[in-house]
Amino acid sequence: MPARLFQSIPNKRDFLARSLGATGGLRLLERLARGSRSLVVLTYHRIASRGFAADPYYDPVISAAPDRFRDHMRLVRDRFQIVRLDDLADAARLADARKPLAMVTFDDGYRDNHDAALPILEHLEIPATFFIPTGFLERPRLPWWDHVAYVLKKTAARRLIVKRADDDGSPLLIDVDPVDRTAAIMRVIRAFLAGEVSDEAAFLERLEEQAEVAVDSPALGRDLFMTWEHLKRLVALGHSIGSHGHDHVALASLPDAPQRRELALSRTILEAAVNAPVKAVAYPYGWPGAFSGRTLELAADAGFTLGFTGLEGINRLDAPDLAPLALRRLNIGAGDTPALLRARSALHAAAGGSWL
Repeated sequence: MPARLFQSIPNKRDFLARSLGATGGLRLLERLARGSRSLVVLTYHRIASRGFAADPYYDPVISAAPDRFRDHMRLVRDRFQIVRLDDLADAARLADARKPLAMVTFDDGYRDNHDAALPILEHLEIPATFFIPTGFLERPRLPWWDHVAYVLKKTAARRLIVKRADDDGSPLLIDVDPVDRTAAIMRVIRAFLAGEVSDEAAFLERLEEQAEVAVDSPALGRDLFMTWEHLKRLVALGHSIGSHGHDHVALASLPDAPQRRELALSRTILEAAVNAPVKAVAYPYGWPGAFSGRTLELAADAGFTLGFTGLEGINRLDAPDLAPLALRRLNIGAGDTPALLRARSALHAAAGGSWL
């Protein structure tokens, strides 16, 4: 294919995945992986429509629109043996399964998990696990990434100059495109992730002031996240609840004592709320540096027997070095079509990695 024509394809990863299927390469990969017992853990966040007009929050947190999510779940139902969180306690039994294994998980506790995803899961009879940051339910508020996006999507300003910290002489310059706010939002997101914002609340207050956008964070947070009653309903329907920390902080950035508190407090609150044991945790952010070997030790001390990371990959249940407190997942994004999801899973299972 000429390079110019390839560049014109809007979703190149999906095109490559479909090409892999059309040439028979995907079926070959799946045959090669058939002898190994692999567990694919899919990570979703929000199920909603993206776009400046469709949603006022941070677009990359949207994993799929409802119709796309339904297509994903049909693929998972048809091509995998779906396992529940409790099933992982008996990895030896799962190793005898005839199909590749898959598990569906959600992080952060967004309300659309209940309102949009749950009806699809129930219709297709697919169990899922929901990892909840208990602080978002106890004290509803917008998380910083959604707060930033909300302000920058609402502002009429075209340039903002916001101090990173009270004593920082180098302000953050934010140019706001009137049509596409993506670059402006990512400018601020990167500053947060790089540790350039020392006081989250103070920075957000300055951002609101410069943008001239008032944010009722508690009211918006109450609408954006699930409630305790939603969690009880999920458990009553046979789904599982896990911890995502208390305040959704990068655990490895904390000393031991606050790490212990984040892990133990979230587990205690969840068990009291849903009246069921909570044995699994998904480490907030989940990438290297957000958790550490010490985090895994503290998670075990807090009573967790399973831990889920954001490290890309699958888990071989018959591998001697399988680490139940450091399981890998495939993070699902809005560009992931069913063909791409299938190809990513097959590449990881057969080749140990994916170039898609």
